Amino acid sequence: MKLPLPKSIRWKVGLPVILFGTALGIGVGYYSYQSTVDTAKETAKEKIKTAMTFTKASRDYVRSVLRPKIDELLASGCSKEDFLLEGQSSSFFTASIFKRVSEDLPNFTLRQVAFNPLNLKDEPNELEAKIIAFMRNSSNREYSNIVNYKGERYFVYASAVVPDGSCLRCHGQIQNMPKVIQAIYKPQRDLNWEVGKVQGAVIVLVPFESTVLKAQLTGLYRGLFIFGVFFSLTLFILFSLEKLVFRPVEKLEKKAEEIAKGNVDEPVDISSDDEIGKLAEAFERMRVSIKKVMDLLK
Repeated sequence: MKLPLPKSIRWKVGLPVILFGTALGIGVGYYSYQSTVDTAKETAKEKIKTAMTFTKASRDYVRSVLRPKIDELLASGCSKEDFLLEGQSSSFFTASIFKRVSEDLPNFTLRQVAFNPLNLKDEPNELEAKIIAFMRNSSNREYSNIVNYKGERYFVYASAVVPDGSCLRCHGQIQNMPKVIQAIYKPQRDLNWEVGKVQGAVIVLVPFESTVLKAQLTGLYRGLFIFGVFFSLTLFILFSLEKLVFRPVEKLEKKAEEIAKGNVDEPVDISSDDEIGKLAEAFERMRVSIKKVMDLLK
């Protein structure tokens, strides 16, 4: 069944213009909205990667530079301590730094967790254990995703903690641990971390909803603005057609009906010099010619 098509030029032109303008406004507005949200997600991921890169660099610096230097100083007898936690523990060092950084980035959460940790606070929760197990059972040493945990969604980025020989000093057997480590953490068992095997992870988490909600609101405002611009442009086009084309044509139509009835005394109003105006001039010439003929017949 075919839908009845409008006979009026106003509707033949106006309806497609309205539909096209509305569809284009919705399409471009939605694209702007989605683009804003996607950009916010990517920006959040890049910030997390930056934080993780800084964390990894800090841990590597402690292991390769700071720890050996302090070992040399301690061996020289400059201190009675056998281990400086603040300078020789990569985990303690990076956690301390990130704690200060997080004051300016309150949405960022850093967790350094491991199976069989020295500090019991570093036991992984359910989500963290799954991430460590994933990296342990695959060749991946990094993990990133948007995950659901306890009813909330998070951006998660994790980097595997793979012990080297120097780590066993604090994460091996109790008898080999520095006295300061034994005094602080009071380990009850040998940890016996395995060199070269994924033991834990450094994990950065950012709440998904709070990050995306702000982007969604911004995207919505931007999308509605763009839709409003396109819709206003559509109305402007329709208004222009109404004023410049449709109404003058209707006036000519009524004038033609008057002339057809024999009312040829009133001149045709010519209000422009465009195509409509030229059509009005043609009607006026026709009116004058008909009037002359009618006058002769009298």
